[in-house]
Amino acid sequence: MGFNKEEAIRQMKSLDKRFSFSSFMDFDSFISSFFSMQKYFRINKLKIDEKLFAEITEIEFSPTSIPFVKAYPQGIKLGNTWEYLAGLIHIQSFSSVVAALSLSPTEKDVILDIASSPGGKTTTISAEMGNKGVVVANDQKQRLPPLFSNISRLGVLNAVVTSFDALNFPIKESFTKVLVDAPCSALGSKAFAWKRLSSKALKPIVNVQKKMLLNGFDALLSGGELIYSTCTITLEENEEVVSYLLEKRENAKVVEISLPFSIPHAKGIGDKNKELSKAWRIYPFHVKSEAFFIAKIKKVG
Repeated sequence: MGFNKEEAIRQMKSLDKRFSFSSFMDFDSFISSFFSMQKYFRINKLKIDEKLFAEITEIEFSPTSIPFVKAYPQGIKLGNTWEYLAGLIHIQSFSSVVAALSLSPTEKDVILDIASSPGGKTTTISAEMGNKGVVVANDQKQRLPPLFSNISRLGVLNAVVTSFDALNFPIKESFTKVLVDAPCSALGSKAFAWKRLSSKALKPIVNVQKKMLLNGFDALLSGGELIYSTCTITLEENEEVVSYLLEKRENAKVVEISLPFSIPHAKGIGDKNKELSKAWRIYPFHVKSEAFFIAKIKKVG
């Protein structure tokens, strides 16, 4: 089935009556942006630097604002290239890389990725750490095979894989940083995601997100930082989930996201809580990649 722009806009306008997208986003631009989305890969710094990669590859690519992330033309089967098979690159959306980098990983960190598979963000974090420190890559047992595959292919050596329940994570107050990239309605990444979006369908997803975020926060050491991210645009799955954490944990504080790259974005919706305006809303028309919500939260006291 093809992607019909007019049909998609009608669907979004219908949903707008319940979710009020137009109060914070031009959804006509949002839908149109799906026609100009680009594909991206990340150069794996654990195996090669950008300069040497450019000298030896035959892959056609163009630069982005992140030096080791490149855009490549639609239609190229990058997974069949020797560069991919050798682990020199990883196919990953631009916005996904931004979410992982927002955690500001260092070689001194002990980091939990509580919903890690298939491992794009985990391996980005490991690369930023230079394979030092520790990354605990956690996910459900049935989701581990692609995670193991990517960890092996990309040469990650500082990751420990676990399969604890993210809704009842047993390790508390042990990590300097935590990534909670939660399952979501995927309204920012899948062209037909709005077809199945309803208040009834959203409720169980939001419940999972809230439990995951609480567990991720409780796993932090005092002074530690957490990134909560989704690839959707609903208030219910983003700002309202973070608000829930702030209500349940008095020592949770939203802080500014700082990156050495220029990343176009909108502020979080802070109508009820001004702290939430520190979060980032990256829409497809900002970066020609999937939409992402990113909030950075510090455990104070």
